Amino acid sequence: MRRSLGIAVVGLLASTGLGGCSSVDESTPAGPALPPAICLQPGPGPLPLSFTDVTAELGLGPDALNATATLVSIADIDGDHWPDVMLTKPPGGAVSGREDPAAPTGAYHLLRNVGGKSFEDVTWSCGLFQARDGTMGRATTFVVWADVDNDGDTDALSAVYTDYSNGTKVLDATSVFLNNGDGTFTIGPDQKFTNKTRDPISGASFLDYDRNGILDLFVGHTYTSYGSLSSTIQDTFYAGDGFGFFNDVTTAAGLETQPFSSSLAASGKTHKPTWGVTSCDLDGDGWPDLMTSTYGRQFNALYRNLGNGTFEDLSLSSGFAHDANEDYSDNYMYQCFCRAHPTEPSCAGAIDPGQCPSDYDNNWVPGVDDQPWRLGGNNSVEVCGDVDNDGDMDVLNVGIAHDWAGQSADHTELLINEGFPAQPFVRPGREATGLVRPHGSSWNEGDLGGAMADFDNDGRLDLLVASSDYPDTTSLLWQQQADGKFLEVGAAVGAQIARAHGVGVVDIDRDGDYDIVLGTSLMRWDNPPADAYVYVLRNNNGQDANKLMFHLVGSGPPDGANVGAVGARITVQAGGQTFVREVQGGYGLDNMGQDPLIIMGLGENCTAEQVTVRWPNTAGDETTFHDVMANYVLVIEEGKDLAYESLEQYAPATP
Repeated sequence: MRRSLGIAVVGLLASTGLGGCSSVDESTPAGPALPPAICLQPGPGPLPLSFTDVTAELGLGPDALNATATLVSIADIDGDHWPDVMLTKPPGGAVSGREDPAAPTGAYHLLRNVGGKSFEDVTWSCGLFQARDGTMGRATTFVVWADVDNDGDTDALSAVYTDYSNGTKVLDATSVFLNNGDGTFTIGPDQKFTNKTRDPISGASFLDYDRNGILDLFVGHTYTSYGSLSSTIQDTFYAGDGFGFFNDVTTAAGLETQPFSSSLAASGKTHKPTWGVTSCDLDGDGWPDLMTSTYGRQFNALYRNLGNGTFEDLSLSSGFAHDANEDYSDNYMYQCFCRAHPTEPSCAGAIDPGQCPSDYDNNWVPGVDDQPWRLGGNNSVEVCGDVDNDGDMDVLNVGIAHDWAGQSADHTELLINEGFPAQPFVRPGREATGLVRPHGSSWNEGDLGGAMADFDNDGRLDLLVASSDYPDTTSLLWQQQADGKFLEVGAAVGAQIARAHGVGVVDIDRDGDYDIVLGTSLMRWDNPPADAYVYVLRNNNGQDANKLMFHLVGSGPPDGANVGAVGARITVQAGGQTFVREVQGGYGLDNMGQDPLIIMGLGENCTAEQVTVRWPNTAGDETTFHDVMANYVLVIEEGKDLAYESLEQYAPATP
């Protein structure tokens, strides 16, 4: 543990809720004393970064728990403010399987954080793996966390990729589990999130789309028959009832799509092989918008929340659906098809690749594969964050690309918000942003996970991408430079992990900076290494810069924000800059992990001139605080004054 803030003082701001260090009339009684100022002097950013692999130190390595994992999610299940970790390693990739608690294979681990020093394995005592019929070892694929019943603790959506096998329904189905208040769970209402026409589940995100204080749920579904566009199905949207039950309102919300056909695909309105789903407020109007990451080189989808209970599809007009490069002349499938079919009219001028595998001769369909809707990306994750500190949400589009697909393939890149929806997103390109990586003559980019976080706390968001499965792929960490470009530093700072997949960005030791938890995909490893497949990388330097740390609590329905404050937006003015963060409810393929404690780096700034929280409540209320001191946890409850807590107070050490 590297907890640098040892001050144990709590102070409240003046009872107006608007004060910090501002002057007070002498005739007015003084408010509670403020804690001592803490001012660090890190120097200008970007700041030095280094990570240490503490997997074995925390008891997760091969000599102890030997935690193998593909997917990672983060939650505070017991309310002690120490972030806990959920690990899953579904057999056969996304397909879920049951475990025998008496002889577990290590497919699932729910790990309770014990003061940042170790983890307690509570997998079989937490209730999260007890099936509806009372049997143990329930299957799951991934878990998304949120307080769905507004009782102040963290509940779980335990998603099962598919609950059908050869057309027959099996026991385990995607279910909500309600927290009993002590980190144990009871299965919630019996309901259907999938059926034979709506499976399998590939991603899910909680949000409050109508700001009634009750969380809702957006669920993405991929192919029912892998690779077959005709088997794609409707993504679904559910309104929560506040007690753990969700009602399908897909059609009423304007999110209904049409069965796939080539004639309709150009409109972008057809079912797609969705991988990840994400919600954030892209236009800054206080209403959460929706995005899908689409596999199969199809259009991504963007739905703008109109604030009246419905959404409008702006996928194409916003430039979000795909990039503008539709040149398929260097697509190896196209070239090989034309080599085998030289008289095909669409092959005029095609480049002869010289040699082709025989199975490539007919892997291209003229009139289909050359259409814009077939020249998009194999996307997995959309990550929201304000990378240029201009006060709005930009998007990191994460996706798989291969050498054979050529230039028309969409790569992992940034989409810059320059005034959505009036202006489409800008794609500066990877050369302009620095998101480049070395390639040989044959290469694969297997990007399946991603996150934005300010790892050095210099005030600029950095980018973490997990590029898994394929030979020679690793995690990639791009640190933002002073000029706004990004430099890949993963190997140099100890954050390069082979074939990383699941991503958890979390302050695991509660010292004021973001650490990294990475799962590893095992699907394409012919001879997997004998070490642990989950890695915990401790951030050694980020705590040395100034930062604000936020814990937000909504007051609940009927008029207040959801208790977990999902959808709340924090805007900070400091040193002439604007910093924006949002509380999210899960995002991406199979859910990427996120710390419930939001850390906002301030670099050399020891004070924020202004902090504004916009609550996702009925009125869209804002609460503003002035002259807020850095390097404390700011506990902000809707309708109450701000409270300063040291990290030691916020997350007390475990004896």
